[in-house]
Amino acid sequence: MERFVDLHIHTTASDGTVSPAEAAAMARDLGLAAIAITDHDTVAGVPEALAAGERLGVRVIPGVELSADYMGRDVHIVGLFIDPAGAGLADALAWSRNRRQERNEKLVSAMEADGLPISMDALRAAHPGAVLGRPHIAGWLAEHGLAADTADAFRRYLNKGRPYYMPRQRMGLDRAAAAIRSAGGVAVIAHPFHYGFDPDALEGFIRAAVRAGCRALEVYYSEHTPARQAEAAALAQRYGLAASGGSDFHGDRKPSIRMGTGIGGTLRVPGGVLEGLEAARR
Repeated sequence: MERFVDLHIHTTASDGTVSPAEAAAMARDLGLAAIAITDHDTVAGVPEALAAGERLGVRVIPGVELSADYMGRDVHIVGLFIDPAGAGLADALAWSRNRRQERNEKLVSAMEADGLPISMDALRAAHPGAVLGRPHIAGWLAEHGLAADTADAFRRYLNKGRPYYMPRQRMGLDRAAAAIRSAGGVAVIAHPFHYGFDPDALEGFIRAAVRAGCRALEVYYSEHTPARQAEAAALAQRYGLAASGGSDFHGDRKPSIRMGTGIGGTLRVPGGVLEGLEAARR
């Protein structure tokens, strides 16, 4: 019987709501063959997940998700099979976290100046050790009665065109892919249909990502319809990319997305993708 994997999972080390050890336990209970911990701009959760996986008999693949810039758009590159201690990756992660922190401080200061009950100290106390981002701010606003939920907080306050939208500086595609590859990992183009590209622009983005060093594409993803999945598979084949996939699980932060099965229980990432991804590292 085929077993499945989930290679795109977030924990409390970034903006998920389950700990790395809890993620490993969930994977065991779901019967997954493997999971990848891919927190935003941090590998802090990887050691805990690896230790829990070893204890529970779950294969845990070290990963990360980097934000990069392509023609002014925020695009995401997942790194799989990385060495979390890789020096080039550590430098890139530190740079990205610093840019995120600069944006967070400006954003929260603007909210404080307008009388909203929020502060960086309060956010850090609520999420110790996490790499803070806009989802934490949105969650805080919802918890304090300023929005119905996190999605509503983004719509009211944080999305582009709203009062507290602030972009942050992001690294280029080349640096993101190089950082992952320097740590022995394979760079994966994440959720290719998220970015609003028309078909020609999407192919242009994929070509640029391949030139930068990406060697895989998320063919399987929570929000992919069967038609989208087939389109992603065709793109991967056209550009010689290995197939990857995952739920983009965030726990209660995105309650409709379940580990291993995505939205509505329809996602299935075959364990066979691991072979292709391992080969893409070489």
